[in-house]
Amino acid sequence: MKKAQAMIMPNWPAAMSRELALAYTGVAQCQLREWERSGAIIFLPIGPRGQKIALRSALDCALDAMFERYDQSIDFDFG
Repeated sequence: MKKAQAMIMPNWPAAMSRELALAYTGVAQCQLREWERSGAIIFLPIGPRGQKIALRSALDCALDAMFERYDQSIDFDFG
């Protein structure tokens, strides 16, 4: 699936390939690899034709944890 197609996908699947996970989260490949190294995301070869997929819920948790690292009191108002 092309990134442009993924960006307009209204209902994201419960499990995603690496390419789709990158489009869904919007993170860089190195961030996705870091999540894999830390065990936050696990890609298993259980998709069609043995394609490795990861759970959307795990991707959501990894994103939540990434944003929790930042102090919520920081003022991002650039106006």
